[in-house]
Amino acid sequence: MNVYCKGVFSEMDLAVNSIIKLIETLSDEDLNIKPTEGKWSIGELLSHMSVICKADYLIGAGASEEEMDRFYEEAEPEMNRKAIADALINNYNYLVNGIAGLREEELLQETASFFGVVHSRYEWLLDTQAHLFHHRGQLHAMIVHVLKKEPNIQLFE
Repeated sequence: MNVYCKGVFSEMDLAVNSIIKLIETLSDEDLNIKPTEGKWSIGELLSHMSVICKADYLIGAGASEEEMDRFYEEAEPEMNRKAIADALINNYNYLVNGIAGLREEELLQETASFFGVVHSRYEWLLDTQAHLFHHRGQLHAMIVHVLKKEPNIQLFE
């Protein structure tokens, strides 16, 4: 695997592990809490987070809008902590295995998403990392400010 990708995955390992630990601080009932009307519940946010890695990989690989719609319909986990954590791990492993198999030329090859953004496969990986960290921050804020819990989870090294 490319040395730069190894570095990204080292950080993403921490993100995935900390998300799982954050999930463990919740009850299944907490998943139904919707902090802001018209926005996602905690469970809906977690459901989205659980598929980000594979979804972003597929988008970076050039999947069509129809293919992505089908993926989201099929990939959405049951609304419980174990199913969400399992989906997060499985979809993260899909991303790691997919990127690990790419040669440097393939990592630098640009692809266009169905919504018109053009990036190299490596840039798509960086976007995926940022996407995951963004939502992890949202989850942490919901736990602290809405549920009034201090999870005491290491978020950065």
